[in-house]
Amino acid sequence: DDLLTRHAPHTPAHDSIAVDASRIVNYVDHELDPAARGLILIACDRQGVFEPIPLDIPIDTCLTTGPVPSLRPLVHAADDFPLFAVLVADQKEAALWLFARETWQTGIEVEADGYPRKQAQGGWSQDRFQRRADVRVEAFAKTVAAETFRAFYDRDQRGIPAEKVAYFIVAADEPALTALDAEFHEIVKRRIIGQIHLPIDAGMNDVVAAALPLVEQAERQREAEAAQAVRDAVGAGQTGVAGAEPTLLALDVGQVLTLVMNDDFSQPGWADYTFPVFGAGAPPKTHPAGGDVANIVPTALEDELIRLALKTDATIELVRSAAPIEASELERVPNAAAPLPRSEAATTLDALGGVGAVFRFALSADNPTATP
Repeated sequence: DDLLTRHAPHTPAHDSIAVDASRIVNYVDHELDPAARGLILIACDRQGVFEPIPLDIPIDTCLTTGPVPSLRPLVHAADDFPLFAVLVADQKEAALWLFARETWQTGIEVEADGYPRKQAQGGWSQDRFQRRADVRVEAFAKTVAAETFRAFYDRDQRGIPAEKVAYFIVAADEPALTALDAEFHEIVKRRIIGQIHLPIDAGMNDVVAAALPLVEQAERQREAEAAQAVRDAVGAGQTGVAGAEPTLLALDVGQVLTLVMNDDFSQPGWADYTFPVFGAGAPPKTHPAGGDVANIVPTALEDELIRLALKTDATIELVRSAAPIEASELERVPNAAAPLPRSEAATTLDALGGVGAVFRFALSADNPTATP
């Protein structure tokens, strides 16, 4: 309703927003799955756009308008809640849990066939039994490792193999762990971030509760490494840039491999999508490319950076700005006047302007610099 009052009645913008508002209310009231914990909805009746995206995680409530959708909340949901897997196994049974945004997606169960029973005999018979047991444990581990690999490794739309699981956590007793480690593919091993202890019959809530601290720790580590990579690239002088406008220009020409941005970064920008040309700061009074200045529209620079990153297949790393709170600190009454503590990765990026990029290739005399 507040948005409608910003536009005069019977104008194209007012009429389009009025239809959007009605459709949004109807969707939330009658079509949205009650199990959804969040919703991102992009609508523009004038352009025939109505894209609801239900989520299984809560997100902050906000309303934005502009010439391009505000994609940061959606990227944040995908970036900060990656697909992770937990394998709970012993020498006879195994269950592989796959989670996306803390919600169980699918699972695979494997059970050994013909596992030898425990015997009280000693000497040669006991040795023979042990060899039989070891062989069956190895065979079982090979099967579990193969199923895990198939769950981890997929092909993208072009048929190119792609790793789809970000993190892998193993809960197994020592004999099973040793056997599995010998059979895991290197792709799977690269994703292991830790081990936990769980019974083979652990339920979903127990698995999530045990795994999430490791996943969150791995996410914060990845963000710290991404921020450090930008700082190192900027220091090298030819492999990256920092700051809003240099990063924008590098994205525009397709140089960026990884865009790294604080989750609270915000800065005004402008664009003329008829050329297209983009810039940081207030819209210019004269057109920088000789076009019609009336086609220049204000933008939220953070949205434009993300849009260009998606358009050029650059990886996006959003750095959580809030520092993790220790359990002991939760008992203290915070000082309302004190600034919120920032994470180490966000502080590193703050010194570079809150946003930066690592290039796909080093710049040289043949490749022009991304600075204006």
